Amino acid sequence: MSEQQPDRSGDRDERPAPTAEELAGAQRVRYRRAPRYRLLIGLGVVVGALAALVLTFVATPTETYGRAAIFGYLLAGLGIVGGLLGGLVGVGLERAVRRRD
Repeated sequence: MSEQQPDRSGDRDERPAPTAEELAGAQRVRYRRAPRYRLLIGLGVVVGALAALVLTFVATPTETYGRAAIFGYLLAGLGIVGGLLGGLVGVGLERAVRRRD
């Protein structure tokens, strides 16, 4: 009914170091550390949305524009600005990493 799983603790890949012949066709690669732009831009949009939410409750609604309209306009504007600033932070981080290398 219940099958025993084989002990795989000794099945580790313990190969010897490669020889010079094996390394003859190998190429040296450089690992490039780059910031995650999608995450940084997304965080910028979220910060812009939070700022829009705070400013919506600070602003007084008028007869022409209610709180929902104010929030919508601020969200559109500050979301774009926040996303752009997040992207600029990513570019700055990438340049800082390149200088360090």
